[in-house]
Parts: sequence; structure tokens; C-alpha cells
Amino acid sequence: MRTSTVRTAVALGALLAAVGVSTPAAASPAVEQTSCSWALVDTPPPPSGSVPLSDVDVVGRHDVRIDGRAEAPAEASWELRWNGRELVDDQPMPITPLVTTLTPYDIAYSSGSDGWAVTGTGSGEAMERWSGGRWTLMPLAVTPDAATEDYWIEDVAAVSPTNAWSVGAAYEAGTTILPRSHALGTLIEHWDGTAWQVTPNPAADQDGAKLLAIAASSANDVWAVGYQQDADGAITPFTEHYDGTSWTVVPAPSGHGTSELRSVSIGPDGTVWAAGNQELPSGNNAAAVLAERWDGSAWQVDPLPDLGNARIDALYVAAANSVWALVEEQSGANRYLHWDGTAWSVGTMPGPQEYGLTYAYAAIDGSGPDDVWAVGNVTDYSTLDTEPQVAHLHCGRGGR
Repeated sequence: MRTSTVRTAVALGALLAAVGVSTPAAASPAVEQTSCSWALVDTPPPPSGSVPLSDVDVVGRHDVRIDGRAEAPAEASWELRWNGRELVDDQPMPITPLVTTLTPYDIAYSSGSDGWAVTGTGSGEAMERWSGGRWTLMPLAVTPDAATEDYWIEDVAAVSPTNAWSVGAAYEAGTTILPRSHALGTLIEHWDGTAWQVTPNPAADQDGAKLLAIAASSANDVWAVGYQQDADGAITPFTEHYDGTSWTVVPAPSGHGTSELRSVSIGPDGTVWAAGNQELPSGNNAAAVLAERWDGSAWQVDPLPDLGNARIDALYVAAANSVWALVEEQSGANRYLHWDGTAWSVGTMPGPQEYGLTYAYAAIDGSGPDDVWAVGNVTDYSTLDTEPQVAHLHCGRGGR
């Protein structure tokens, strides 16, 4: 099955008009009237085996980097690059005698010649650096006492070749890292052009606190989000901010019941959104989408359409009046949310709508409101074949 070779364009206005879910503020979400359209973009033939795509970083309109992994015959990275005309294979991360498998899951570039990738190696975590036209394995910071404590990185953000940040958590040594593994405190590491070093932060010793995502708009504006867990087991959103001098904890409102923030994005004008999930009011351990907006002095929960059992996995702020969120649903079929500055709209990601096909988009990024990319995979459950999926939103006249 090569669904990624089928070019499909979907007009947003028509697509969203067909969706009829309710929001807390209105009977139905707003329907966008726009000339923008999504289209699937062909990928080069993938390596053998399943090749899910995990992240995308838009360096510019003619330079888009996409990261994935080949699962057979051995786990290895699959790097793609949009050159303004087509997606082409890019240099993969090297397999060495010491690193025999690679599972990349987050990338960040400060330019076309400088970037980072967080990867799993089968025996732990590693950070790969893109510089000088090649990938190089770089050591992360080492815990002061490896016998009692482990570090785990979740995400990375790049500002310049001498300024990058990564976040995660510290754990008791030997802990199997799962989504709800108990953390000993948040972890923030900084790259100064020479080495990764642990940076002091006020939640480093906050039992139960964990950072899942980070975004940086400049050296003076960096946000990290995740969750905290109190002594009674309650899980609520957690955020920290760096102003160029120090990190501070910024209170974030709780969603309904157990809630967390899984993604954060900063727009070109400084607009900041964070998103994740909360409990459905009906309970039953079901999740509901959650989004919070920074108003310049505090986080505010923003009402979202009722999508049932779902969560937001990825977020991109293109402008103050254009915010995109990828939604993961219990069925595995992904939809998106779009904020136009006034209301949220709901739509289905592009691709053939055939029985048994399930789309799972993992990441979204762009260079502005008229140039947005989303990546993930599509699975045909009749054959269990999984193929990479790349979608591009283009607005106005002309081609991609």
C-alpha cells in the first residue's frame, strides 16, 4: 500500500463545513472560509519495514526537515528534506559499533546547518547534532550519582549553534520510563556551544514534576511544559519560563481532573499556546482535549470543541489568529483543531478516507499561516501495513 503516493487536496472550507461537533461556547465550531488547502506530499521510497515519521521542523519555505525511523531490518533513522520542489532523502544518523539501533523522536534546527535530534539507542538516550553537513553523537549531561538517579530527555529546542535547550525529568536509577513513571523532579539541560550541562531550575527537586515539551523564540524567551503530581497523586499542568537569566515556575490552571500539557508553541509575535489533555467530565479514565493560552501575565484555559475521548499531541502557533493542533483520538484516527483568532474549527487530516485506514499524525510546524506541515503515518488494518504520511497546507495562488 503506497497511500503516500496519492496526491490529495482538501479545501478547508468544504472540509470543515462537514464537521458538526459542539463547543462549550456555541452550538457548533466555526467554519472557516479560506483558499487554503491541504495536500499529501510524496515521500521517497522508505527503507524496508514500517517507517513512522515522528517530527518535522520547518527551517524555511524551501527547507523542511522530517525525522522518522526504519524498524527493519534494524532500527535506524530516516531523514527527509523538502528542497522547495520535492521531498528527498537526507543524511541518516550513523549506526556505530556502540550505537547499533537508533529511534529518533524529536528534532530542532536553528538553521539549515545546525540542529539537534533526541534519540533512543536501545541502551539509553542520546543526542545527535547536525553540523558541518553530518550527524555526530554528542554526550548529554551525566547525573552526579548514576547509582541512584537517571536522566531522561523528552524534547529539544535550538536557538543558535551555541544555544540549545532540552527538557525532561530525573528518575530513580533503574526506573523503566513510561508515561506515568514517577519523576524526582524536572530536568533542564543547556548547550553552550561546547557541552550539554544541567541548568539550575526551581523544580529540579520537586517530586512528581516532569517536563514534556519546550519551545524557544529567542535567547530571552523559552517555555517548557509538562505536569506535576502532588502527594495525593493528583496530576495537573506545570510550566516554567526562561527570561534570558533564570528559570521560574509559572502557575498553570488545572483542567478537569487529571490534566497535563504535552506541547507548547510560540508564534512570531510572541503569542504562546500550550496543549495536552484533561479528564472527560464523564470520567471513566477517558481524556479530553485541553488548550491554554498565555495572555502576557497568566495562563488561561481556552474552551475547545467536544471531541470525546481525545488529546492534543502537537501544536503550532503560526500567528495570533492561526493556531493548529493535532488531535489523537481513542480510535487512532487523527483530526486537527484550528484557531482563527475568534473560534476553534475542527477538521480531518487529508488522505483517502477508506475503510480500515487510520491516520496518526505526530508533529506539526510551519513558516507561517500559509505554510504548514504535518507528519505521521497511516495504517491499513486489513494488512497491518504502515506507511509514512506527509501533509502540507498551502494558501493562495501557486504550487508548493
